[in-house]
Amino acid sequence: MINWEDIDTKGRSSGQIKVKCPACIDRRTNKRDKSLSVNLNTGRAKCHYCDEVSFRESEETESPVEYKLPVQTWKNYTTLSDKVVKWFKESRNISQSTLIDCRITEENYYQPQLNKKVNNIVFNYFEGETIVNKKYRSGDKKFTQSAGTKNIFYGINDIIDADEVYIVEGEMDKLALWEIGIKNAVSVPNGANDNDDVWKNSEKYIKNIQKFYIATDCDKKGQELSEKIAQRLGRWRCLRIEFKNKDANDDLMEGRDVLEKSISSPKRYAVSGTFRVDDLYPSILDLYDNGLPETISPKREYFGDLKEIFSTMRGHLVTGTGIPSHGKSNFVDWYVLNIVNDYNLKASFFSPEHSPMELHQTSFIQKFTGKPFFENTYGVEKVTKAEIEKYRDWANERIYLTGPEGNESPTWGWLLNKFKEQMYSFGIDVFVIDAFNKVLFDRRGNKLDLINECLTELTSFAQRNNVIIFLIAHPTKMQKNESGVYACPTLYDVAGSADFRNQTHDGFTIYRYFGDPDKGTTEGTEFINMKTKYGFQGKIGESISFNYHKPSGRYYAKGIPFSTECLIDKPDPNTPQQASESLWNVEGDEDDEIPF
Repeated sequence: MINWEDIDTKGRSSGQIKVKCPACIDRRTNKRDKSLSVNLNTGRAKCHYCDEVSFRESEETESPVEYKLPVQTWKNYTTLSDKVVKWFKESRNISQSTLIDCRITEENYYQPQLNKKVNNIVFNYFEGETIVNKKYRSGDKKFTQSAGTKNIFYGINDIIDADEVYIVEGEMDKLALWEIGIKNAVSVPNGANDNDDVWKNSEKYIKNIQKFYIATDCDKKGQELSEKIAQRLGRWRCLRIEFKNKDANDDLMEGRDVLEKSISSPKRYAVSGTFRVDDLYPSILDLYDNGLPETISPKREYFGDLKEIFSTMRGHLVTGTGIPSHGKSNFVDWYVLNIVNDYNLKASFFSPEHSPMELHQTSFIQKFTGKPFFENTYGVEKVTKAEIEKYRDWANERIYLTGPEGNESPTWGWLLNKFKEQMYSFGIDVFVIDAFNKVLFDRRGNKLDLINECLTELTSFAQRNNVIIFLIAHPTKMQKNESGVYACPTLYDVAGSADFRNQTHDGFTIYRYFGDPDKGTTEGTEFINMKTKYGFQGKIGESISFNYHKPSGRYYAKGIPFSTECLIDKPDPNTPQQASESLWNVEGDEDDEIPF
């Protein structure tokens, strides 16, 4: 590996240059050859003669994670046994030259599943000239790897300075692509599992790549993984490879020409852009055979018939409004927690009004468990530490909070860039912005124009990236009627612009009504569909009534008793449900902060 300080950058700090390679110039016949490509913007360099690489040290101030390194003994295994070479050729159609190029080794190593040491094929995970991980495969397909090591893509050195990259699901598939001449490929390290740390550890190598070919397996798990990867990277720069068989190596085993044919016919992901009928034809036939696409709405019985009147879809901006203290933020938190659980999604919340962040998390814990966090309330016991731990295990890679640090200002440019980073690092599907007026415009100008530009960017961001954005927006001060009751706001009443109704795909109002014992009316919260983009998503103008459960911050459709079951547990039919009126709704204090 070349030290960055040894590279003659000609005094430049940006752009791309070619210079002499300090690692091999002394042994070169042509002393003038500038074989080292240096990208000064990304801090990466690679020699196209000796294949040595270099990385400029990161200027990030975040403390690096400490990883263990495997024993650096790979050079002792330069010769593979005849048995291993023969197995690769006869069983996997992978040649010895590919094994040598990709530095495959073999080693006697302990396999936990076999409870003994056995001979293993070793996939060495190089980063530069350092082995950061070793993955061991026994003859009967048992796997283990070095403990405590760095999670990174297999073959990361092979994509330095590449404009296009193939991503496969296993090391064998990486070798299969190498066999047909495709060297700019990496493999995820843990099969169909999509781990955040892999992406964070590999970010500097792939953040500037222009196009990705997602070549994961063609079974159900592989398809799901391909969707998650495309979601992280931006579907607009991804193409999907579909193999004739299950994966790249299976195609290679049938014949080199079979794999080459699969690789040569990538398909677009469904994102905004320009498409021919042929590009969309499979989706058209799917609609014909299976009907309208599934919309997204909470599945638990807590929400009653809400899906009948309102649901949303990926790629949509959803605007929610409501009079202050009527519960719009609280309802959205509850709604999003449910769809995250029901559809295996990940959500990021930008909620400056919920500060500090740990208090916001306690609100999530209450909703997750159905119990109060701080003390026993209205006969409901507070959460236990075991239940808090259960929430932590569930939420740690599902729920993310967003906020500025240091001297950062929460502008729209900053927030959308943060969302892009989170899509890559964590695979976020749902973004919550609470509230619109808590984000600053990036420039001065006419307010109507600024709002219109901002909403256009939000709808475009949702569509381009196939995510859902929930935007909380406060209405103007509503007028009271003759009875002293505020009118119910619509999306046209959102402060600043009618574009909150015109631009959003879907929208709703949360309206709290106060009971009057003298008139025999009870308190409750109304969810009103103010807009759905498509008719099959719901019924504009219709509503569902909810009770607010004080101890947990949950909402239950009228007539449905509250429950202290955990969000991820199935209801126990033998557990009696309570429905004491004293537990429902909130007291009539306009300044009460819960719900917001």
